[in-house]
Amino acid sequence: MPHKLFRLGALLTALTLALTACAPGASSSGSAASSSESIPVDASSMVMQDAVPTIEPEPEPEPMPVLTQEDIDAALVQVMENYSAAGVTVATVERGLVSQAGAWGWAVKNEREMTPDTKIRIASISKVVIAMCAMAMAEDGLIDLDAPISDYWGNGTTNPYVKTPPTARTFMTHTSSIKNLDTTRGLSKLKGILQSKSSWRSVEPGNRGGWSYSNFGMCILGTTLELAADQLLDDYLQARLLEPIGAKASFCGGKMDVNEVATLYSGGSIGRSAAEHAGQSIPTQIGQTASYFPGGYTTSAVDMAKLVAVLVNDGVYKEQIYGYTEVKDVENGTELMVAEPLPGKYKETRLLTEESVADMETPRFRVELADYASFEQCLILRRQENVLDQDVLYYHTGSAYGVYSLMTYNPETQNGIVVISTGARRNMNEKGMYALCYDLMEILYAKMEEQPV
Repeated sequence: MPHKLFRLGALLTALTLALTACAPGASSSGSAASSSESIPVDASSMVMQDAVPTIEPEPEPEPMPVLTQEDIDAALVQVMENYSAAGVTVATVERGLVSQAGAWGWAVKNEREMTPDTKIRIASISKVVIAMCAMAMAEDGLIDLDAPISDYWGNGTTNPYVKTPPTARTFMTHTSSIKNLDTTRGLSKLKGILQSKSSWRSVEPGNRGGWSYSNFGMCILGTTLELAADQLLDDYLQARLLEPIGAKASFCGGKMDVNEVATLYSGGSIGRSAAEHAGQSIPTQIGQTASYFPGGYTTSAVDMAKLVAVLVNDGVYKEQIYGYTEVKDVENGTELMVAEPLPGKYKETRLLTEESVADMETPRFRVELADYASFEQCLILRRQENVLDQDVLYYHTGSAYGVYSLMTYNPETQNGIVVISTGARRNMNEKGMYALCYDLMEILYAKMEEQPV
């Protein structure tokens, strides 16, 4: 079994600022009691008074990431002493910056090691990406999230049993009233399903009593976005969200090279091979990607962490700006350029408005579950308090073909983590999160909150 590989650099370091000493002001021989008398002020005293500088308080240094590569490696070793898996990959966001990443095990058993850049079908965390696309399209004026979906699908594509029409927003809270049918694709087939009375439940859309987690609903939501924008959702995703932050990912596995994709292991067998996933057909028409929307998003832990960073920064992607220093190797005379982070210097790219992220994070209602902790349903995102020793966490889970994944973030601390595993056993804890992923996050969140030495 190979050890973990890492991608991101070492811990970012803070530099101290020096204050220049200020000259002392002139002393006065007069008493406080004499201050009520009228004393003329001459020009020389005014000059002296103006010469005394105003002392500004030293600004608090901006908190910097504290995790090291050694922290990631040690956490993976510690957790994997208690679990079995084919491969695990993790990436972290600290103070709004993608900070560290690591991996353990195999991308393809006995052939290719897992790395933080290995592309993996991330399962239902895909739904978070759909939600971000929906918010971006609303900002761009391409869709009204509160308009009836029939505005985009045509007449008859609505629930005939209720007065309130389903909207894109109700699909984002799993309250659209559509039944959770088998996932499928093809525009005409999907439209026929929407026009069939048997596809709908007799509950009002948007009503929390009608909450029903629906993969099929994501087929409809994603295709609704395509109809509204008159383009493939994956094409929109690439240009609007991924390319500006240098992320390589896709709803279409066929866009990935087989040598960068992981084989998905379900227990001891293959759930889906890397060749099978990379060999998927690439859609060319609206509706053909529909079956990929519920869970087919293929990404790495690092590139998914970039989208998490956008959410924790209220819609902005921040990258550290580095300075370069020329250093000479005294042994062989080689000139080297050493990169060092410039404290407080960032490149910022706004992808969503602060209002859009707040809308995504606003709880609509509480979902009570029989076997697991309740959570607040937001727009695709889920919210729990007092979990992983955090006051509040937004999150989503994913499972399919042997993948168990978890993304979480705390908007107050601006910290977040993405964990993706393949070949592990299905082991969900009382919080409704996969235990391997949860335990790894618990260690890393605790480390993030330690003060740097």
